[in-house]
Amino acid sequence: MSILDKIKDFGEMRKTAKELQSALSHETVTGQSANGYVKVQLDGNQNVMSVEISDEVVGNKDLLQRSTKEAFSRALDALKKMMVSKFSSFMK
Repeated sequence: MSILDKIKDFGEMRKTAKELQSALSHETVTGQSANGYVKVQLDGNQNVMSVEISDEVVGNKDLLQRSTKEAFSRALDALKKMMVSKFSSFMK
């Protein structure tokens, strides 16, 4: 494979990556803590879109921290699954 072929392949990969990033920017996922006190919404590019915190947990710092961590972890898990799905369908 010549250097020109490698450059062409790199250009195609870059174009595909930009198209995928654009497609992901329109997707959102939500993670919610098991107790329902915190919800975190992410877009497909891992930007936090919103955080909702129940009034019931505001005065309890430990519970708020655990709930936020759990909601964010669940949102990231959902995002990973969505990205795998989008990536595999995008490459077909």
